[in-house]
Amino acid sequence: MTNRTAPKPSDSEPFDFNLDAVESEVELRPFRVHFNGRRWEFAHMEGLDIWDLVEPAEGGEVRAMIGVFKAALGDDFDDFRKVKFPQYKMKALFTAYRKHCGLEPGESEASGI
Repeated sequence: MTNRTAPKPSDSEPFDFNLDAVESEVELRPFRVHFNGRRWEFAHMEGLDIWDLVEPAEGGEVRAMIGVFKAALGDDFDDFRKVKFPQYKMKALFTAYRKHCGLEPGESEASGI
């Protein structure tokens, strides 16, 4: 039996799907929070790089939330991490952030895929 493979088309040839043309269906407005006397700005969840979220998501719910916060806060995460942060506030923040981003309780980011 012979393996037959089609030659790999060049990038200038027609394609089946143009991912470069895909745009967000929602406004990617940041989520702004006042906490510990300062303003924190979280990037919209839909705009986060999925590759930054995969590994934390494998570590359970709390690690997943922290992974999302780290990705959403970017360079401000280290300062955010220095603030005492009780679990009840983390849960309230994550619930409000998900609502801002249009995700219902219990719905994951990947559910739309």
